Amino acid sequence: METQEISELFSLFHNLNTETIEWLLSMAERDSYDSEEVIIAEDSWGKAVYFIVSGWIKLENIYSQEIITVEIIGKGGCVGEAGVLDGINHNSRVVAISDVEVLKVSAQRFIQILFRDSQIQNRFLKLMVSRVTEYQKYCQFYRQTGKVKLATILISLADKYGQITEKGVKLYNFPIQNLADLAQLNLEECTQIIYKLEHKNLINIDLNSESLYISNLKQLHHIIGKLGNE
Repeated sequence: METQEISELFSLFHNLNTETIEWLLSMAERDSYDSEEVIIAEDSWGKAVYFIVSGWIKLENIYSQEIITVEIIGKGGCVGEAGVLDGINHNSRVVAISDVEVLKVSAQRFIQILFRDSQIQNRFLKLMVSRVTEYQKYCQFYRQTGKVKLATILISLADKYGQITEKGVKLYNFPIQNLADLAQLNLEECTQIIYKLEHKNLINIDLNSESLYISNLKQLHHIIGKLGNE
């Protein structure tokens, strides 16, 4: 990848000097994964940070025999950085949802990057704070209606990773179980809500391109505002 691509794709490296980005690229490995392939296993945390160049991944928590999706990350996101800092063996794993390409930076090199540039340190700190804030909001999620919860998840994914097209904001057509896990819904309830949203032309699922389009993002925000206060 070119330095300009890195700068534009990853907010952590936006507008950094060319020398720093070139140094990063010289240390990074380009890897690819197939759909459903494990990227970080339960015992592999703390070894590297993965920057998503293309595709979608999911973070899964493993509880006994139950596996629950707790986060979906797309192009421009990263995963593994927390494991590098705390070194804890997490009871979780990262799995590819679609075909994925990543830039892989070893733990040692990532720490060197943080020490090299104070601007990256500040951005990384803000990233960690934002994730804590998101988790705090997520803990209050169960109080909302199913429709509000799913709308919130779709809006969040659109804001972070959505691609603006003529059909609306384009996302991947995620497995319904993944969305159900994120929205804290059972599979049947989530399926029904998705059907209703599609029937009202708020979303459009294109099976041929494996895409989910949010046709009316404003109306999804309206759902949160209207039902979230009931």
